[in-house]
Amino acid sequence: MVSPTGTATSEASAVPFDTRTGTPWERRQETGAWRAWRDTLVESLFEPAKLFGAARTDRGWAQAGFAVATISTFSIVGQMLNRFLLGPWRQRAMESLRAQRLVSPIVEKLFAAGTGHSGRVAIAVVLLTPPIVFVFLYVNAAVTHACATLLGQNKRGFSATFAACAYGCAPLVLLAIPGCGESIAIVWAAILTGIGLKHMHGIGSGGATATVLAPYLLMCCGVCALAGLFAAERGGLGQ
Repeated sequence: MVSPTGTATSEASAVPFDTRTGTPWERRQETGAWRAWRDTLVESLFEPAKLFGAARTDRGWAQAGFAVATISTFSIVGQMLNRFLLGPWRQRAMESLRAQRLVSPIVEKLFAAGTGHSGRVAIAVVLLTPPIVFVFLYVNAAVTHACATLLGQNKRGFSATFAACAYGCAPLVLLAIPGCGESIAIVWAAILTGIGLKHMHGIGSGGATATVLAPYLLMCCGVCALAGLFAAERGGLGQ
């Protein structure tokens, strides 16, 4: 049951997983893969309470397939657009900076490495993106689940966390938009994953938010710690 505000009620969150109907993607044999993917994407983005209220925990491979297909496709599109549509503009900008001697040799080498051999790079992107996404998906779910466990928010096991993370990746369709698409997608995906954790584990909004933000906070603390150690080492060498 969904409340008028668009959030699932406690009754919906308590529905046993083995009696749930499943998301459109989990029932794609009934409607076809394209329609099931489209409906699942729309529900993920705009009706997450409905989606997570129907999601099952025994459809992990189906959920992984949805996430990998969605992220890979739109990531590849975004990378191709970024390389072939924006590439010429960046080339002209680099030539202008080079003429004014405003670019270092190191930056030039990095730029050349990123823009050279476009054909081979494009093939590599297409071939390597899906397996990389697959690994990222499981690592992200594992880290999120570990945080949920440490914070006492693991109520229904890893499969519930994985479903939240898999369908929470739906906003990454914005990776197809060069520039601002990536930033918006990451923030939206984090919010959607939090909603998924809330409904899949039957926990409160605060616990779900803390679970989603914990990995980012740990990463920030790690970066700050490494920066501090690096600065201290540089300071010691300079004396």
